[in-house]
Amino acid sequence: MAVKRLRWFGILWATITVLASVPLWLTLPEPEGAQVITTATQISGEERQEITLPKKRQAPGSWGHYRLVLDIDHTSQQYLYIPVLSQRATIELNGILIDDTGKRTTMLGLASGTSAMVALPPSLISEGRNIVDLHIQSVGLSPAYLARVYVGSIEQLGYQYRLRVFLFEYLKLMVLAAQLLIALVVLVVWLYRPRDRLFAWLTLLLLLSMVAYLGLAHDLIPSLVTWMPYFSMLGGSAALIIVIVAMLITGHSPPRFLQWAAFILPASSILLALLGVVSTKHLVLLINIPLNIMCLLVSLAILMWAALRYRHEEAWLLLFPLLMTTIASIHDVLIILSMLDGPIFLSIYYRPLLLIGFAIILMRRLGISLTQLDSVNIYLKERLNAQEQQLARLHAEEQREAHQRILNAERQRLTTNLHDGLSGHLASIIALSERGQPDQVEHAAREALDDLRLVIHSLDVDDRGLPLALDGLRERLCRQFKRLGITLDWSMARLPEISGVTPSQALNVLRILQEAATNAIKHGKATRITVRGDTDSSGQACITMENNGVPCSKSPKQVGCGLKNIHQRIHQLGGDVFIEPLDNGTRLTLLLPLHLPLLGDGDGCYVPL
Repeated sequence: MAVKRLRWFGILWATITVLASVPLWLTLPEPEGAQVITTATQISGEERQEITLPKKRQAPGSWGHYRLVLDIDHTSQQYLYIPVLSQRATIELNGILIDDTGKRTTMLGLASGTSAMVALPPSLISEGRNIVDLHIQSVGLSPAYLARVYVGSIEQLGYQYRLRVFLFEYLKLMVLAAQLLIALVVLVVWLYRPRDRLFAWLTLLLLLSMVAYLGLAHDLIPSLVTWMPYFSMLGGSAALIIVIVAMLITGHSPPRFLQWAAFILPASSILLALLGVVSTKHLVLLINIPLNIMCLLVSLAILMWAALRYRHEEAWLLLFPLLMTTIASIHDVLIILSMLDGPIFLSIYYRPLLLIGFAIILMRRLGISLTQLDSVNIYLKERLNAQEQQLARLHAEEQREAHQRILNAERQRLTTNLHDGLSGHLASIIALSERGQPDQVEHAAREALDDLRLVIHSLDVDDRGLPLALDGLRERLCRQFKRLGITLDWSMARLPEISGVTPSQALNVLRILQEAATNAIKHGKATRITVRGDTDSSGQACITMENNGVPCSKSPKQVGCGLKNIHQRIHQLGGDVFIEPLDNGTRLTLLLPLHLPLLGDGDGCYVPL
């Protein structure tokens, strides 16, 4: 995958390199069908000199005056077109000013040349000989330049002019917009990754290298013209920062003196210029320009060494853009030194290559981070799944153990109930049989059998099976009461659903009701018992049992163990029990929560029914 990715990057940069080299060898086409002016008279005071256009290497920072003699067709609208001039021109026709390119272009501070096309007013055109005076001004360190001049119609010259305006002016503004956008992106990345010094230095590099664009505001702030050399010196920081960025990209920590030099050297140059110790021209020529070229070459060497020696991918990504930028910068220096003809500085056009390189590095690092994040996410998901499976197993084991503990506790409780209940009944049966009382033996045996059935029946109760257990109790009470001639009125239709029911809890409810019924028959001599299930005003389940026997005492002097059993069992159920006398009988009210709590280990005091 890595080899394939490098191959595609190689194809991409090879294509970009071929396209980027076009300005170094391509010549823009000239207009066809238009009148071409190839000679002019250079005027210097009283001197006149015939020259051949294009005029190259006019001394920088001066005015040059050139006169053209034209035969102009006054029957149709004609235009004067200068493909390239550097850097400002005022144009006069027969002694009348008709154009000043300094009022149109906003490219101050971006060096390089511009293009001009001006309409020739028919009112100023004479039949035969017409004189056009061109006054060319060179600003800063750039030599002046005047290309061949063309005269023709808009159809002949318009396309060529628009093409050059796009290349010389609009394209530079597009580079500015792209650089500003990437600077903002890198700045945001640095704000979120402040420990990554690369993005901090990249932000400084992109911002400081834009100081040349401050000349765009010279219409608003005319004094910027005098400050442009200082901005150029300040931009020298960008050259040193390129070295720092190259070292960071290749994994090397830049020395501290280099980081300080990125700010001290430009500041020192500006200070010397402001104090008048050295002129701005000499500072730019002798310090800034050599420093820029030297830093570019050093950065290029660092990247080349890392790319060839260590096969560093990011070094390869930035190597070709920096190489083309270095070549373009050397080209511009040769123009400034008048060692190469041509007014167009190429370095500003090669900035997009560096921007593309920085953007690819940024996206590459983002992609690597996302890939690592995906890998970590996959790893964490796998670990999480493994932990969840382990927790599920532990939970299942814990549930099994808890279930087993509950079963053991239930078994222990039921065993205790069987032992306590049956042992008492059996002891009574043995004592009665020894006394020779067969009727009472039969009665005790039936009670023991009913008690055993009650315990066994409670074993089948599940979480919500209390109604089924109550129905079983109703059937046994019906048979028992029928033998005794007692009427039972039973209804649980309105009893709400109760959850959390275990066999022991169900047995507690059944025994409370059985104890109350036994007391109503034994002590109250009741002949009718009514049992109802409902919901009370607080939302709890409510079971009431009323009888028509002897009313119970409002304040009994002695509480029997049976009543103690009832209170103990209702406490285990988390409910309440109320016993109150009626005018003709007694009412027991049993309140239960809709979800019963788990029981403890003991049943408390118990007396067999």
